[in-house]
Amino acid sequence: MDQLIQERFSWSRRASATTADDWFETLAHLGPMRLMVTQNAGSNTAKIQAHGLTFEEAESLKIKHGGTTSEATWLTAKNTPQRAPIRVRGRLAIVSTKSELDVAKKSDSVPTLWIPAGLAFGTGEHATTAMCLRHLADIARHLTKTQWTFLDLGTGSAILAMSAKLLGAAEVIGTDFDALALRTAKENLLNNNLRNISLKRGDVLKWKPERTWDVVAANLFSGVLIQAAPIISSAVAPKGHLLLSGVLRNQESEVLTAFQAEGVTFEKITRKGKWISARGKRTD
Repeated sequence: MDQLIQERFSWSRRASATTADDWFETLAHLGPMRLMVTQNAGSNTAKIQAHGLTFEEAESLKIKHGGTTSEATWLTAKNTPQRAPIRVRGRLAIVSTKSELDVAKKSDSVPTLWIPAGLAFGTGEHATTAMCLRHLADIARHLTKTQWTFLDLGTGSAILAMSAKLLGAAEVIGTDFDALALRTAKENLLNNNLRNISLKRGDVLKWKPERTWDVVAANLFSGVLIQAAPIISSAVAPKGHLLLSGVLRNQESEVLTAFQAEGVTFEKITRKGKWISARGKRTD
């Protein structure tokens, strides 16, 4: 559990509410799972937070952007926080402790994942991940193939990759540019005894797909999605499914237009807070 011990630092600062959305671009290198921007109704300021950082990352943000850093000493194997189980469409459950996983294996009728609460890179609680999980469960329910494949771009904690495996995917690949995210993902695979998932480090903007997948998920920042739309779309099999998340509402039109130009038709768009997630199919 060294991963939990090392990436346990946080950084935060206050900023003008008018610049809140700009921070998603300024701190895009952290990825959508480690960055939070919160604003109370009627407030003139917003709180910018980054979690799951190494000490060096936290200090670097403090030096460059001001603010404060703190250490989440509870992020250890011996003293992890607990949250209520997350249930996805009655087909999947996500718990926060090993003891809950052990109980679920004996009594729960649905597959269960253990993702420690407070862990960086995605635990299922963030709106972007939660919406993607629901889309994935809906797609898996209606897939008629017995051997469908899944690609997870920006895998983070590997929560989508692992969920796809439990929902029936025959082949699962997860990629991420962040080496720390991949370390977290590998830890989670071991914790859940899921070894038939391939994890790779890669930059989607420099990637040249040599094949296609039946289902592709891309939980990335809007700017990256727009630039990589031709690349990501080409990785989706004809009539295959595409899941997009990590998109701010005010960037929805620009992101969806970029993929529609590549032959993707969107079937469902869900919105939660400032975020949207879209489910589409490649029609060409």
